[in-house]
Amino acid sequence: MKLGVPVLDGLLGEIELGSTILISTIGELGLEIITTALKRNEEKAVVLVNPGLKKRLKEMERIEKAVYLTLGEDFGPQELFKVTHMVREIPEDRFVGVFFLQPLLIFHPPETVHRLFSELTTIAAERNFIMTAVVDKRLLDERSLALFENSATHVIDVVEVVEGFKITRGIRMKKSPHGVTGFYKLDLSKGEVIVGDALG
Repeated sequence: MKLGVPVLDGLLGEIELGSTILISTIGELGLEIITTALKRNEEKAVVLVNPGLKKRLKEMERIEKAVYLTLGEDFGPQELFKVTHMVREIPEDRFVGVFFLQPLLIFHPPETVHRLFSELTTIAAERNFIMTAVVDKRLLDERSLALFENSATHVIDVVEVVEGFKITRGIRMKKSPHGVTGFYKLDLSKGEVIVGDALG
């Protein structure tokens, strides 16, 4: 599978079934990476979201064919066991899972959300589907973030550096079967993701 971002796809290589991609980001920075991948694979996708993000993905991004598992509609924040049950019941024709972990980190300690994430990575490997998870690293300490990264087969690190009025965004492969990279310039404009030249 490819995400649909040419340079990023080149850095990641072919993503094999059973893989887990963790996108470590700040807020919604890099959400465009997920929407690009979902648009390419929406008929095969299952997405774990909160109601606001579901509305955004369906109405603004026009991702309507994905199956949505929605916090507060399909399961409550205290019912994480339902998430794993629902994922195990996903039809075989769905093989791309996208999980936004931020809403869960608001209700649960990082260790609890990591246990869920670890269980989902196991299910992905067993069921041969590709799981992509997005986590806002501001909600985790370094140790907790390392636990999430250790459970994933691929880690994409998105950063933003502000110097005065200048904002520089960067992206790197922090973990991948194909190796790690330095930072590349990341440009997010008009819903398009452009990975540019190496930084530094």
